[in-house]
Amino acid sequence: MLSVNRAVLVLGFGMLMTAAAWQDLWPPEYSARVEIVTEGRMPARLYLWKGNASFRLAPVDAVLPIRSDTYYRDRFFSRVPNPKVMEVIARDQYHYLLLKGEGTFFLPPGEYRIEAYRGLFYTPAVEKFTLTANDNKRIVLKLQPWQGVNPKEWITADDHIHLTRNKQEDPVFLDWLAAEDLTVGNFLQLQRQMDAAVQYGFGKPGEARRNGYVIRSGQELRNEFWGHTNILGHRELIRPMSTGSMYANSPESWPTPTDWFLRGRQLGGLTGYAHFFQPPQHSSIYLDAALGNIDFVEVFQFGVLKTEPWYELLNAGLKVTGVAGSDFPVYLNNKRPWPEWIPLLGPERAMVKAAPGDNSFEAWAKGVKEGKVVVSNGPIVEMTVDEGSGQVTATASFWRPLESLEIVRNGEVIAQTQGGQAKTLTVSATASKAESCWLAARVKAQTLKDEPPIQAHSNPYWLLKDGKPVRVESSRRALAAKWQAEIDYFRSAGIVFPDASKKQQFFTRAEKALAALR
Repeated sequence: MLSVNRAVLVLGFGMLMTAAAWQDLWPPEYSARVEIVTEGRMPARLYLWKGNASFRLAPVDAVLPIRSDTYYRDRFFSRVPNPKVMEVIARDQYHYLLLKGEGTFFLPPGEYRIEAYRGLFYTPAVEKFTLTANDNKRIVLKLQPWQGVNPKEWITADDHIHLTRNKQEDPVFLDWLAAEDLTVGNFLQLQRQMDAAVQYGFGKPGEARRNGYVIRSGQELRNEFWGHTNILGHRELIRPMSTGSMYANSPESWPTPTDWFLRGRQLGGLTGYAHFFQPPQHSSIYLDAALGNIDFVEVFQFGVLKTEPWYELLNAGLKVTGVAGSDFPVYLNNKRPWPEWIPLLGPERAMVKAAPGDNSFEAWAKGVKEGKVVVSNGPIVEMTVDEGSGQVTATASFWRPLESLEIVRNGEVIAQTQGGQAKTLTVSATASKAESCWLAARVKAQTLKDEPPIQAHSNPYWLLKDGKPVRVESSRRALAAKWQAEIDYFRSAGIVFPDASKKQQFFTRAEKALAALR
């Protein structure tokens, strides 16, 4: 009985200490009270400067410290059930999410500048103000879409977010999506020996929705030889999630991505390759692209748009949709300083111009399957094609000056215009219809210090002659040679298969893909 009482006392003391750590010790003597509100109570991301130095906002309702290991165990802590302000801390930088569009803070006297950001489509709001001791001030920040864009016309998505999630946390995560104006967040569970970034459910039971914003569970499946792959939106978790000694608990590299993809599609998921030749450099992507097993590949990530390998796939006639994803929090944890304008979730986005309907994820997934995606970390670019005349017109817009807008045919520029200080651009061309080709538009915008190149790229429009596929022979030969080299590597790499029949099955598929490429 005494031990039970002691346990109760210890537990009570721990709870009191936790409560004490979150006590409001505000307002400090001589501080100023500042109410910060966005017009229309629009959720947003905030940064504060005092003089020329970054300054913290306090108090906050919730904190998410990012100190990721390979198991993605970062969790947020909240002192109230429905927080208004969350602080995200990564590499000694402080990011503030105004989850309800308002917050009250206590600051020392001085000269301040506050900046508000929201996704890609809103011009940043900046206000300067002065505080004196015991001051009481209200700051209203007005975030407006830049000219040439209607945010309601676009579904924006990050296909690659690693945040552990339970059902009780969904309201905060949905508020975070709203603050970043990210319509769809794909939260991916994965495995490195143990489960990581765990999701509480899959399919509809694991979906969170509010005001058009959607969180959908998916998974990243990894192998040191086959590469990293994603399955999005499917009805149930597929196991094993990882194979091979690096990521799993046995040396066997089975199932292969092909098996994962076939099962993922049976469960209603989108299938594709992550990272696009980030380490590990070896990958079975050519096999699954040649055999039509994938819906997408991540071409825009970590601030890098990988056009060269993407164009090579397209020139070989492989219809693979390019998407974008952050791999959160990897990029955030590796980049310092973080450019304030760039969103934390969805720094690069896969955007579909469509009405969300009943479910934004379903509408976005349909756009991915149809190849109607624009990848961007800033501007909008759109393209129209008249198949009868071959006339192609591209338009682009942004809140910053645009540097250039180009139309490419099979990866070669056929029209371009320079922007100067223009924030909207249009260019047209007539595409040759002598043979089947693909067409796309790409735009580059003004890039500031510490930012990655700010750009956008449409997915290809396939202009086919007599229904024949695109076939640039040099690209086809290059892919065949690269896949032959990968097959040779796989034969000599000491890959462990469950048995001889599974090994034979993989290399039969590999040779089938090679024959298709040749």
